[in-house]
Amino acid sequence: MLFSCSNSMEKVMELSIQNEENYPVETIEDCEIIYSDSAQVRVILNAMVLNRFVSETSYLEFTDGVRVQFFNAKGKKESNLVADYAKLNEESNLMIAKNNVSVRNVDGDVLESEELIWDQEKKEIYSEEFVKITTEHEVIYGNGFVSNQNFTKYMIKNIKGTILVDN
Repeated sequence: MLFSCSNSMEKVMELSIQNEENYPVETIEDCEIIYSDSAQVRVILNAMVLNRFVSETSYLEFTDGVRVQFFNAKGKKESNLVADYAKLNEESNLMIAKNNVSVRNVDGDVLESEELIWDQEKKEIYSEEFVKITTEHEVIYGNGFVSNQNFTKYMIKNIKGTILVDN
């Protein structure tokens, strides 16, 4: 017995081109990306897996979580962002962090949300989703917030919670 099958080369090329956008062009395990400004380290990003996709919009995908450390102009660590998943658009320089997102600043304030956006150009983080901020004396809830990327100055939208007010 003999069996054989054949495919036209055009069909093979068509299928491979259609699927190309679904696969990364580069995969890096245990990576560290350092962002600097005027020879000063400003951000260190660590991830277990980084996948780079090239299509109409090129992006990096961190499927096994991401940790981002933010530093001030003097090189002192000011905050830390952790998320289970992140996607960084290489053209707009916007990173969307999702699932168990938390940010902690040097004062010990902690932000928790399911989604957060980091705008590298504006050097700010923000969200339109539910957020919880825990400080030494307060627990504040809101639907949306905006902050500098160091999470040292922030504004909460649609605020709720117990807030300490000094007279």
